[in-house]
Amino acid sequence: MFKKLFSSSLFRFIENIITVAISLLLTPFLITTLGTENYGLWLLILSMLGWFNIINLGFPAAVQRHITWALESKSDKNLNRIFSTSVLLFSVLGAIAVVGLFSLATNPLVFGMTSANAEVFTLSLSLLCIKVLWDFVMCSFNGFFSCLLRYDIDANISSFNAIIKAILVYFLLLELNIYGAVIATLAADLISNVLKIICIKRLLPSLNFSVKHASLTEFKELFHFSKHVIATGVAKTINNRVDPILVTKLFELSLVPIFGIASRLAALVEGFTMSVSGVFLPMFNKMAANNKNMEHTFLKVTTINILVYSCLYSILFAFSAAFVQLWVGQEFLKSIPILNVLIFSCLCRAVFQSIRDLLFAQANHKYLSFVSMFGAIFNVVLSIILAKQYGLIGIAISTSISFLLSDVLLSLLVVKKYNDFNLKPVVLQFITALILTYSIGFFGQYMIEKYVAITWVNLLLLGVIFTPLIITINMFIFVDKEDIKFLYGKLRLKLIK
Repeated sequence: MFKKLFSSSLFRFIENIITVAISLLLTPFLITTLGTENYGLWLLILSMLGWFNIINLGFPAAVQRHITWALESKSDKNLNRIFSTSVLLFSVLGAIAVVGLFSLATNPLVFGMTSANAEVFTLSLSLLCIKVLWDFVMCSFNGFFSCLLRYDIDANISSFNAIIKAILVYFLLLELNIYGAVIATLAADLISNVLKIICIKRLLPSLNFSVKHASLTEFKELFHFSKHVIATGVAKTINNRVDPILVTKLFELSLVPIFGIASRLAALVEGFTMSVSGVFLPMFNKMAANNKNMEHTFLKVTTINILVYSCLYSILFAFSAAFVQLWVGQEFLKSIPILNVLIFSCLCRAVFQSIRDLLFAQANHKYLSFVSMFGAIFNVVLSIILAKQYGLIGIAISTSISFLLSDVLLSLLVVKKYNDFNLKPVVLQFITALILTYSIGFFGQYMIEKYVAITWVNLLLLGVIFTPLIITINMFIFVDKEDIKFLYGKLRLKLIK
């Protein structure tokens, strides 16, 4: 299992390298070609798509859990039952999402847009309804990659998707503007979805869809699990998608890119963290299926998550100001204070990821959903209040406060309710990660601004020199000394061979 987890993390990490590289190359091209206002409109359109993930009602997590149990039972009948039920279920949910998105697309004045922007908004979202329906149906297939621990296949297809999309955007954007990005997105998704279906069929030749296999009992069991996941999914969507809307309504569309650059960089780095922290749920599911004690695993996984988040966000913090200046220009340096605050909320996710995996596997996620929903509502309300006082950075501050409250403090209380775990190491490691990340980050920003000429060559050299140092410091602080000796011994044997 651990060999598969390592392989999965490696391929997901490579996927994120490709995705981040493409995103970093495309963003200046998009801003230059579309202009600041149209780029802000594109970010708003993408944000609208994400909102309709709410309608999946938490079923993807339930389906993944049931697939794992069906695979453990080695029963083709059970597997086809859950698969067929999920395909029908997600098709219906996808149709509902399409109706909702189309209704929103035809009412652009809700966002106070000009007539020119309104036309582009309406047509783009209407076309992207196709993507929304595909994404819902593919939820039935995506779970198999996770349950079989074949993230490598999923990562390779996602990398291919990113490359194809980037090539199409480059050629279509100049002629078709935002519509070019829409067509590129649809074409790339169609190709990658077909590849996913082919790969799943090869991995599981006995897998078949039939309406006869679908079961009302299976649906009821899925709903019983997912009804408490719904609020968690809604909360995640609100936290991830509400900022462009708040910026548009409270300020203006032209400021969306300022906030968007900060949130985009934070999200890109989180993609790297998820290449590690996002692979542990199947392991927890297997342990739950075999009724194993998970305290030691939970603490180890949390340590790994905190280590990875601390390393990567320390690097982002230290180099972000110089990078943004070179990447998109000095006019976007206003994004840096926002990013510095958002990093706090990202570190909170390190703790929440392992909590979520543990409680989902145990089916003890009822109160976690309430906590997540409370945090999301608190985030929106506080954002509106602080935005009036502090502008864009007020929204970032409210996000960090709400994440600390919901993803760390209250979520740890939920873990304690269901498990007699020693959570003191988690709290101490989280506080240490905050201190370490912000110390390295502010020191790095100050030293680069004060003593380094801002060029791509200098930034690359600094990255090559100081990234290993930052990782070594984090490893020394967070990794158990016995684990370091074990890893060193394994590495030494490999080198000798």
